[in-house]
Amino acid sequence: MKILKMKMLDPIFAEGEARTAIATLPVKPEGLACTAELWLTQNGTTRDATSGEIAFTSTGLDQSITCPIPAMPAGGYAYLVRLSIKANGTPIMEFVADESVLIPWVGIPEIVW
Repeated sequence: MKILKMKMLDPIFAEGEARTAIATLPVKPEGLACTAELWLTQNGTTRDATSGEIAFTSTGLDQSITCPIPAMPAGGYAYLVRLSIKANGTPIMEFVADESVLIPWVGIPEIVW
């Protein structure tokens, strides 16, 4: 399966925060039973956070697919963003964003007077 680059800004979210991404893409021909899954990964294979597979029927035109991530993963890391598309259960395309989602982390400070 081919992996293509997609453009994206470099967002910063809080650990555990729920966020929703909207992926707009065409799938041709129309009438295919499709799924889209948006997922975050540190190593390119492990799904650290995922929208799960979101079902839609292709129209042959641009469609906006809502991909909710219920909780952002652990802080202190940059996560690659991937979008996997299936048609009739067969993986047909995967995209990787050119930027990462950043989840900052701050350790417990020590204050001395």
